[in-house]
Amino acid sequence: MSTDLKLHQLECLVAVADHGSVRTAANRLGRSATAVSKALRELEQSMDVVLMERRADGVSLTPSGNALLSHARLILGQLRRASEDVAVAGVKLGGTIRMAVTPWLMHGVIPSVVRAFRQLRPDVQLDIAEHLGGDYPAVRNGHLDFAFGPTPDAGQERALDVRPIYTYSFAVVCRPGHPGANARAIADLAGYDWLLSRSMARTAQAIRALVEDQRDGGVQRCHFARSVNAALAIVRSTDMLTAVPWPLIETPDMRDRFVALDFDAITDEGMTCLITRRYEPLQGTALAFLETFWRIARELAASPDGPTRRIFSMVEPASTSIE
Repeated sequence: MSTDLKLHQLECLVAVADHGSVRTAANRLGRSATAVSKALRELEQSMDVVLMERRADGVSLTPSGNALLSHARLILGQLRRASEDVAVAGVKLGGTIRMAVTPWLMHGVIPSVVRAFRQLRPDVQLDIAEHLGGDYPAVRNGHLDFAFGPTPDAGQERALDVRPIYTYSFAVVCRPGHPGANARAIADLAGYDWLLSRSMARTAQAIRALVEDQRDGGVQRCHFARSVNAALAIVRSTDMLTAVPWPLIETPDMRDRFVALDFDAITDEGMTCLITRRYEPLQGTALAFLETFWRIARELAASPDGPTRRIFSMVEPASTSIE
């Protein structure tokens, strides 16, 4: 097996994986389908494995192909970031920071960080996505520079560095005027539907137990929305319930639009962490953004502003959190 991999071969592999066919990949790369096919054949020969299965309806990757794909994405991402860093060092302009952010931080902290960072580096483009759950494939494969989110699911330890920042508890949330808005115990909410943005494995045990107890009725009481903002928009217009981090409900965007129910039974804690790739220190604009984040986070935590105080009263800094 040769390790003499060529970048154009990896580009072809990624493009075919993304688009499902050689012809479409060739069009996106600005190359001929013959050239892409040749690059992929040479890549398979150099690796001495079958990377793709060619079918009438397109191309799919084999397990070996998927294993190489994750490395190909990371290598190409590193080259992109290296090019951006060199350009920034040379002319002090440009670059893109790609990140994913958990919703409560997006509403409560990131706006102030972005405002401060834009004053320092108006030349830098920001690409910010919402992050849910404990899987971080876009960080692992190099598509994102970093993420702020929950503790990663098991099995990702080799690829990721995890720095805890804040811990927090959860609130059950409903619309104003909801029939269950005066409930005093989780059991009082029996019979209502739930719309969750987290998997059941990451949902508070008391809510899981309530949903499980109602399964015998033949009515589905648990639904999922892969966006906290989408879940809250639906909850605000229905009698569905959800569970979100307390600091999110204390943000100005949310505080007067929802009713938060504080049950002793909801004792599960969440944690917000900074997630980066292991063995790849952040540099350039991404590091500058994080330095701005630490500074603004410290300032917000000490702020005399009432709404800001309420947000930070609902979180506990982790022992290694704010520099």
